[in-house]
Amino acid sequence: MAELLKRKLTEEEAENLKTSFDIIGDIVILEIPEELQKHKAEIGQAALTITKRKTVFMKKSAIQGVTRTRELELIAGEDNSITIHKEHSARLKLDVKNVYFSPRLATERKRVSDLTKDGEEIFDMFAGIGPFPIVIARNNSVKITAVDINDTAIEYLKENAAKNKLKEGAEIIAICGDTRIVAEEELKNQKFDRLIMNLPGLAPEFLDVAISHTKDGGVIHYYEFSDGFSKGIAKIQAEAKKQNKTVEILNTRKVKNVSPREWHVAIDAKIKDI
Repeated sequence: MAELLKRKLTEEEAENLKTSFDIIGDIVILEIPEELQKHKAEIGQAALTITKRKTVFMKKSAIQGVTRTRELELIAGEDNSITIHKEHSARLKLDVKNVYFSPRLATERKRVSDLTKDGEEIFDMFAGIGPFPIVIARNNSVKITAVDINDTAIEYLKENAAKNKLKEGAEIIAICGDTRIVAEEELKNQKFDRLIMNLPGLAPEFLDVAISHTKDGGVIHYYEFSDGFSKGIAKIQAEAKKQNKTVEILNTRKVKNVSPREWHVAIDAKIKDI
């Protein structure tokens, strides 16, 4: 990137250029510091040349609201925000302007899929377009209840579930709604072998729901933004104690860096009845 732009940018500008970006299908999404946005067309064209993709968008905002979307600006290539992203042989269709999706969680999704056993009942509490359910159900004969509050994401989830070849016996049930309300009403008496809580900004607020819907010996994959694991473990243990349950921490890992002092962390916790 720097090499392609060396005649367009000063040495100082080149040092400030963020050369990491997300590739989602045929789309590149990058972040450009405000002081470099006067060069956004040249930067976009350089990204197009390097990645051989069709479209380059620049981030215009952070992830916002319950639907987890962000503002994007076209800076190079075709004006098309709909694409198909390939991951672990799965094909995931989405509109990057209207749903949340992170290609940086591909390894995490494969990890959870590898831990899953045939016959499990799974609750993906914040499913988005379905990357966790699709990857898991392609490789395991399971029943997955996938919930998201974004109706556009749920429509893509349904389409993705229909178009991917799932393992024989696998089933994905997509529900649009607030996870707490869905759990209390539609899933009131159901308990699950495995729960996925990939909404790191708000997951702590839903621990009571997750633990109350976990079978004896079931596993919660809990995610949050933190500088380590101790805070998240303490939250899980505190909520489990309220519900007269115990916790066994099976695994902890840093999924990706969010800022110099903060990580997107994963905690795998087995919940047991007392």
